[in-house]
Amino acid sequence: MTNRTSGNTLPSNAFEEDYLALLNERDEPLTAAEADYAGPWSVEARHEGGHAVLRPAEDVPYAAFESVEIAQLAAAVLPGTGREKRYRLGKDEDGGRGFPVYRSGELAGHLRLFDEELVAGLNVLDALLSSPYDFAWLLEAAGGLALQHVGRISMARAAGRLK
Repeated sequence: MTNRTSGNTLPSNAFEEDYLALLNERDEPLTAAEADYAGPWSVEARHEGGHAVLRPAEDVPYAAFESVEIAQLAAAVLPGTGREKRYRLGKDEDGGRGFPVYRSGELAGHLRLFDEELVAGLNVLDALLSSPYDFAWLLEAAGGLALQHVGRISMARAAGRLK
């Protein structure tokens, strides 16, 4: 990338390497993991084939997939993998009610079985619903036919014609 006014090549990072090196000697803040995964992520077709998931202004992809739909799914869920999980499954049964499920530290419900995969899925969906930008990747990956069906089902539910 060149500077249009002077013709000089711009650095790839606005911060000096010495400054970044000093910061790297410190412990990262609690928000570092979330910031690292937050994106935004883009999906680009690669000239050698497949589709890359990468941040804007980066050349090395975080992930690459043969299918654009899988790359879009990865772009949708990546930001949620770095954030603190809102849902947690209790390790012990709760007086015959099942295993407690907590949302943001408060009891949200119970599961008959100890199902960590269900709670992991809740966290993925929670992250998607919290970010319209990332949710849009999911919708795009679904394709037009699926969205036509979803639109009809959603309209019928909103109108009270379907439960």
